Amino acid sequence: MSTESDFPPVPHGRSAQGRPAHGPTAEPDPDHAEPRTAVAVDNPDAVELAPYTIPQVPAIGWDPGPSPRRRWIARGLLGAVLTVQAALSLRLLAAAHPDEAAAMVSGRQQLAHLLHGTPVTTDLVDRVHGSPWLYPPLAGAAADANGIWGTRLLSLGFALLTTVLLYSLTRRLFNERVAICAIAVYAVLQSTVVVGFYAAPESLAVLLVALAAWTTVFTARRHPALALLAAPPTALACAVAYSAAFAVPALVALAFACARPYHRAGPAAVRALLTALGTLVLLLPFGTLGKVAGWSPSQGNARGSAGSILLGTLQWAGLFTVLAVAGTIAYARREQMNEHNATEKDAVPTSRSQRALFGATLTVTALLIPAAHLWTGTSGALFRHLGYGMLLAAPLAGVGLTRLVGAHFRHPQLGILVWVALLALGLEQSALRYQNGPDSGRLLAVLRAHTQPQGRYLTEVDGLAEYYLGSVSKPEQWVSARTGTEYRDGAGVQHHGDDGSAAAIRDGWFTMVVLDSTAPRATDRALSEALTAAGHYRLVAQFTSPTGDSSTYKVYLKH
Repeated sequence: MSTESDFPPVPHGRSAQGRPAHGPTAEPDPDHAEPRTAVAVDNPDAVELAPYTIPQVPAIGWDPGPSPRRRWIARGLLGAVLTVQAALSLRLLAAAHPDEAAAMVSGRQQLAHLLHGTPVTTDLVDRVHGSPWLYPPLAGAAADANGIWGTRLLSLGFALLTTVLLYSLTRRLFNERVAICAIAVYAVLQSTVVVGFYAAPESLAVLLVALAAWTTVFTARRHPALALLAAPPTALACAVAYSAAFAVPALVALAFACARPYHRAGPAAVRALLTALGTLVLLLPFGTLGKVAGWSPSQGNARGSAGSILLGTLQWAGLFTVLAVAGTIAYARREQMNEHNATEKDAVPTSRSQRALFGATLTVTALLIPAAHLWTGTSGALFRHLGYGMLLAAPLAGVGLTRLVGAHFRHPQLGILVWVALLALGLEQSALRYQNGPDSGRLLAVLRAHTQPQGRYLTEVDGLAEYYLGSVSKPEQWVSARTGTEYRDGAGVQHHGDDGSAAAIRDGWFTMVVLDSTAPRATDRALSEALTAAGHYRLVAQFTSPTGDSSTYKVYLKH
């Protein structure tokens, strides 16, 4: 009886065919050139075994096509991200900032004018850099309902809807995994957290930019004429906040880049052209196009050094931008199946140049906005304007995070480390944003003590007195120094702007003057010199920011 060791293992599969078996049951046959079938010890009848071929290994370990289970898991994670984003914004409890107060005061008057024909008496309408008939009435209605809380909750709703649209468009571009990574990093950024609880038109404008991008991605495979659907939200975003013009070049280029894998270059270029022309035509009424084209980040904001602008950009968007740029480079070099929500047979092939164009289109705005602020030398409102660039770059940041984690979650600790770092930065920077600036509560206490029913007041701190001191004064008693004063002196000479404010101070026309060091430098210098030359104003209060920056409030009262 033979032992098992007398018969070595018989090979299986394709290699089993054509290899002679060793042992007494197989003899060489010189009459046949064909290789003979090996017979195993458990096959005594020498039945020929059917050969088989090892199937091709798929690119990934699961079906990349749409899956209801994966879709519901992703929706649950979307809800978790929205909860975290809302919690980060709701913790920012503070009094209204001047920009918020200006939006609410002008919005209340605009709303009353629309509903009852009441004349608009405040000059804060020009303080909101957008159409006075779009965001301000919404802010005024929310303020009438629940004060500053109502207006901030309105902004929070806009911010959460923006995150939902970002998830949807990223899922259409890639898949659920990339979409969750994109919104996870976007939701904790300082700009997202602050603007999501800040009564400013940028909260609505960012939502409209997200809607325009989503429409562009949704119609990418369809008829080129459908690209016109992205024009209304793009134009509306620019009308709500003139700063949304930063995103227009990227949205036009996105119409071309998204359609290029599915259409020839000509139809794809037609889509981009239709988006641009549709936006321009919709901006023509009421002179909105001229206002958008003439807007500059320097309007109404203090100048800043190049160092402060670069430092602010690095602090608020540096790590995120690096992640987005890394995702763009990695995606341009090689496309991975686990980043797309389609089976391998349905995947649309893309060239490296197409992927590079797509990545550059989404990330360039994140670099364009700091460059524009450097060009104009303005640091004010940079934290709000960065939101446009980070919204558009978020899908590529999601790609960068998934590449960092690796296929099959090979290095999850790296992704967690980056996300925790972004979360920590967002927590600290958003809290500091609400702590920056002097204590407005102490300023309002001083103003309340010196406000008279018939007084005239010049202020660089727009909106605060008009909003909080409505019981002891009227909005028309407060003149915004940032927009200037129309004043006719005793000799009958008409003065405008900063010259009008300075002439009124020299003549003692104002009862009280409030200066803010964050106002435009030329305005602040002209008013300070006029106060010194007039001789009949005395400094009664001065408040400096507790964070140690140069922001200062000064209150001058007429003798």
